Amino acid sequence: MPEVRTITENLGFTEGPLWTADERLLVVSVSRGLVVEVDLHTGRTREVAETGGGPNGLAEDGQGRVWVAQNGGVVVPSRSARRVTPGLQLLDHGAVRDVVTTGLRAPNDIVEGPDGRLWFTDPGPPGDTGHGRVCAFDPATGAVSVLLDGIDFPNGLALGSEGDVLHVAETETGRVVRYDWDGAGLHRSGIEAVLPQGGPDGLALDRDGRLYAAAPHADAVFVFEPDGRPLEPLRFGDRTFPTNLCFAGVDRDVLVITAGKGGRVLAVTGYARAPGLPVTLRRAGSASRGR
Repeated sequence: MPEVRTITENLGFTEGPLWTADERLLVVSVSRGLVVEVDLHTGRTREVAETGGGPNGLAEDGQGRVWVAQNGGVVVPSRSARRVTPGLQLLDHGAVRDVVTTGLRAPNDIVEGPDGRLWFTDPGPPGDTGHGRVCAFDPATGAVSVLLDGIDFPNGLALGSEGDVLHVAETETGRVVRYDWDGAGLHRSGIEAVLPQGGPDGLALDRDGRLYAAAPHADAVFVFEPDGRPLEPLRFGDRTFPTNLCFAGVDRDVLVITAGKGGRVLAVTGYARAPGLPVTLRRAGSASRGR
């Protein structure tokens, strides 16, 4: 049987868990405009940075830098005094750099793509359907491009191990759509994972390609085989509101879940079918990590 324990709580509205290459667990407090480091074993917390607004998703690039998808505070009211517009931010040695500050609606989740750009969802405010996008930001040129358009609230992202598959959560339609990347664009693969209840939020993949989707309104995590077939879900008995998830620990065998209710971070053992997939594609010749 899976073991679920609360690592820490009272962090505000938690989201965006990230297990970094140097084995740190980072989460965001959307409602407090913070990035927080959480000790996976003791639950001790340390404020990493005040981003302001509503930090939503986190990603680590091949250089070990941490990027923030910043919704600007349009999703959950922010208690932070630091006012920012929707965009992308970079954590730089404890400081926050506002990198992309115009042209975006409410960035939600973010990953480093196989082309070295930062891929992110930009759904807009909740309830604004049919206008969501998946975009890409090039740190070298500063250019933002649209990869996918006209999506009903694109939310979580999960990139396959070879960088040729991208899973996109469509919260309003209750499904996760798989796209193939051919080096120039994203194309529907024809494979979808349909949730039996609620809509998908954050996503994660294990090393065998199984998809794990947090479903806040269903109080559950739904799991799917690579071909979209559903497996036994992880359901919570109380009002948990799981927003996002990642694999953590030295062996990536701990499923970490952010729970919006109570501002909690949960650790689940004995549930995942295989260890988690690293969220960053390491490339030959990548610069050494630093912050």
